[in-house]
Amino acid sequence: MPKKPQRTSRLWSLIGVLLILLGWELTARYMGPLLMATPMQALRAAVTLVQSEAFREHAGASLTRIVIGVGTGCLIGFFLGVLAGHNARLRGLLEPLRWLLMAIPPVIVVVLAMLWFGLGSSMVIFITVLMMIPGMYVNTVKGMLLVDRSLVEMTHVYRFGPWLRLRHLYLPALAAPLTAALLIATCGGVRLVVMAEVLGANSGAGFALANARSTFDSAELYAWVILILLLVAVLEFALLQPVQRRLTQWQEPSHA
Repeated sequence: MPKKPQRTSRLWSLIGVLLILLGWELTARYMGPLLMATPMQALRAAVTLVQSEAFREHAGASLTRIVIGVGTGCLIGFFLGVLAGHNARLRGLLEPLRWLLMAIPPVIVVVLAMLWFGLGSSMVIFITVLMMIPGMYVNTVKGMLLVDRSLVEMTHVYRFGPWLRLRHLYLPALAAPLTAALLIATCGGVRLVVMAEVLGANSGAGFALANARSTFDSAELYAWVILILLLVAVLEFALLQPVQRRLTQWQEPSHA
């Protein structure tokens, strides 16, 4: 009987966090307050920051862009992946575009989007959507191609329509790769949005980061870093991982 994979040790994860904080503290003391705030200074600045009107404005703008950009990009990637998984010709047609989007550095897309859309939400959302599509597309296509062919033939025997086939065959089979891809896409989407805001937006967390950098306010800069990390943690551990466990529960071995 194969051994069940060991669960990640929470104790060692906590030790890893403490080591990061220790390294941060020592580096900040070495570099000085102008270049790097200490963890305690950043935490105090974060507490002050979340009580300000500017925080609500910038955080709201970033969250809106993340939800629209990641959601739209993942939906487009999923539907294109479902269609390409059924049609080899469409898969071949989309392959060069998939390779292009996965190979091009995001900063180049940012520069081009700034030329096309100017500064603001349209540019940030466009970049996020474009960069989210390939990852979801690839995972969907791979999942579709790994579905047992005998099960596909059975749905044809029982005359399942496209919707019933998607709902009862493909979605359960795709649950694990798609939820893992969604988790990666969401974390990557946060990074993309912040990067695009730093380079070419007039609001949002990245814009606030750029302002703190230009004024050499290292405490506020690292406060924004902490708050962005907290956002990613909330999205991953409080939302996406529970959804992933729920959708893949049927795949766990029975203990009966």
